[in-house]
Amino acid sequence: MPFFVYRAQDITGHIHKGIIEAASLDEAVKKLKDKRLYPVQVKATRKRRFRRVPEEAVIGFCGDLADLLRSGLPMDRSLALLAKQETHSLFRQVLNEIFREVQQGANLSDALQKHEDIFGPLIHHMVRAGEASGALDSILKQLNLYLERKRQFKQSLLSASIYPVLLLVMSLFSVIVLLTYVIPRFAQIFQDLHQELPTVTQLLLHLGAALDRYGWIIPIMLGVIFFGGRALYRSGKLKDRVDRILLTVPIISKLTMSTDLSRFFLAMGTMVNAGVPLLKAISLGFQVLTNWELKKHVQPLQGEVKAGRPLSGFFASDPLFPPRVGTMLKLAEE
Repeated sequence: MPFFVYRAQDITGHIHKGIIEAASLDEAVKKLKDKRLYPVQVKATRKRRFRRVPEEAVIGFCGDLADLLRSGLPMDRSLALLAKQETHSLFRQVLNEIFREVQQGANLSDALQKHEDIFGPLIHHMVRAGEASGALDSILKQLNLYLERKRQFKQSLLSASIYPVLLLVMSLFSVIVLLTYVIPRFAQIFQDLHQELPTVTQLLLHLGAALDRYGWIIPIMLGVIFFGGRALYRSGKLKDRVDRILLTVPIISKLTMSTDLSRFFLAMGTMVNAGVPLLKAISLGFQVLTNWELKKHVQPLQGEVKAGRPLSGFFASDPLFPPRVGTMLKLAEE
């Protein structure tokens, strides 16, 4: 379905900007009028523009909305208050749109689903489960805790990777300085003494001279390799092979496996605790996996559970997964 960029005015004269999904221009205008917005400009766009909202804003929204609902404030007033105090302009616009949807009688989960590019499928499914069970405030609090743990996990991974990357950069810099500056100076001393240099030293000198003459090419080549490789990886042509290799390299495989499985079980556990059916939780948890090879091994899980097989049996039977995964699941099932 096409997307339309719009500028519209409300009854107070305030201008609203955004993107709306509709089958045609007339339908887009009708949808805006249904929201009590009067179009100033509406035009088609090829695809929905990329919208980025800070992770902390979404986490704070879930926690604050849970607190307001627990205090007895109605949903529409809670959303209006959160939209008013939001400092991020794009997220404030999104919250205002959600507020208008809810004010017109829509469920919060349906309103969130229209902004899935910001909230993701997990949030709106958990909110829907909370609406069905009558424990929406508790579900939102669980979401707040889950998203916060996820953010902290991501930050800890980033912090752990900074030192090795810094060490690698410093090592490369030291090698380049040695090859282009230090070794040539010593070579000149040996040449003045009319002594023949060892073969290894001569090779290092030639390498240093090549770096000195053609060193400007290296950043260009690295840039082409990096951006070209990233484009191929994202297109899927290279990703499948790279992900398969990542699960065979000793240290990297352990990190990849633990990171992806932690995300999967954390998301799935949060949803099950919130009342989302197990099969739906598995399906949504599957979406947080980033390694394609690991996805291939986890994909049959939903069918196995449908057939009545326990989770522990599935993970214990596949040699790719660490034995402790099956063991811990078996203990939990018992």
